Amino acid sequence: MQLLIEKKREALRAGILSLGEQVAAGLHRSLEALRHQDSDLARRIVADDALINRERRFLEQQALVVLASHQPAGRDLRLIGASLEMIAELERIADHAADVARILLKAPALPLPQEPAKRIGLMGDIALAMFTRVMAVYAENGDADQARAAVAREDEVDALEEAAVRDVIAWLCDQQASSCLLGMQLLWIAHHYERVADRATNIAERLVYIETAETPELN
Repeated sequence: MQLLIEKKREALRAGILSLGEQVAAGLHRSLEALRHQDSDLARRIVADDALINRERRFLEQQALVVLASHQPAGRDLRLIGASLEMIAELERIADHAADVARILLKAPALPLPQEPAKRIGLMGDIALAMFTRVMAVYAENGDADQARAAVAREDEVDALEEAAVRDVIAWLCDQQASSCLLGMQLLWIAHHYERVADRATNIAERLVYIETAETPELN
């Protein structure tokens, strides 16, 4: 019986890591779509989001089966509870990538302003790096200090978002009214990447909780 439970728990862990890889791929593609204003790639991201949604529901069912059959306590209980929260965060991060793609599909067929787009792309790069690192900590059974270090750049993302807002406002002051929509869409894209960094930090908090039974405020 214990061996069966262990297998189910390992299958859940493998599923979370696989979902994390899919989410990271979607984030990377969203940055490529942003930098190249690639509509075909944006449509692919939106289509793939439905697959990630289905995977989330499957993994949640797996976690509940382990919870019901094992009735864990202590660290095991924290692990399953945190797994459920991580699955939800992963799906929401994928939603941010898909929302960036949807914005690009609706955006006017105009070149993006260079400086704001460059800064927002850098935001996305850092958020993606934070996310992939925190998932690597999970894969490696890393400790609480490693989880904290994985998301140490969140303040940098926040600062870049503030700078991107200033860039967009400055750009809009020199544009025709028809460009206002594009400027607002860029601000929404910046917001989505900032939220990716926040959610990567939430995952890091769950990893710290599993090990220490304490929930830190890493934001």
